[in-house]
Amino acid sequence: MSEPFVVLIDRLRGGRSWKIEGAFDARFLGPDEPDLRFSSKVQLKGEAYLTDSHLIVHLKASTTVEIPCSICNQMTPSELKVDNFYHTEPIENIPSAQFDFSEQLREALLIELPKTVECNQGKCPERQIITPYMRTEKKQERTYLPFANLDDL
Repeated sequence: MSEPFVVLIDRLRGGRSWKIEGAFDARFLGPDEPDLRFSSKVQLKGEAYLTDSHLIVHLKASTTVEIPCSICNQMTPSELKVDNFYHTEPIENIPSAQFDFSEQLREALLIELPKTVECNQGKCPERQIITPYMRTEKKQERTYLPFANLDDL
């Protein structure tokens, strides 16, 4: 279990909430890979509370990831941000008096990974090298409209 991400259910009884705030190590997001590195701590701010039958975890989370530039392949930082992370867990599904939400938070952050990034805020200096190899004209697609001539009948 990841201790910073564990909610103690017994401490939330009686309408109390648990404030979650701080900067936490990004190791729970997975091992560093050659093309995916988490270069800063995960910033969390939110709360956990109980309803009659569910545990609710509501957070804002952000961190920085480094992935290769789509043009020059240099590692480029990009911000990962989840503004409204909500996770609900039925209390009967929590076998012990504690719930670890690190896996759910990990999934929410990894879904936000950009497909591509470009260094220098979208102005990679090596773009001019690949420009001759890029298509400039758009391919015209023919669309068949089977009912286009109905007015002619």
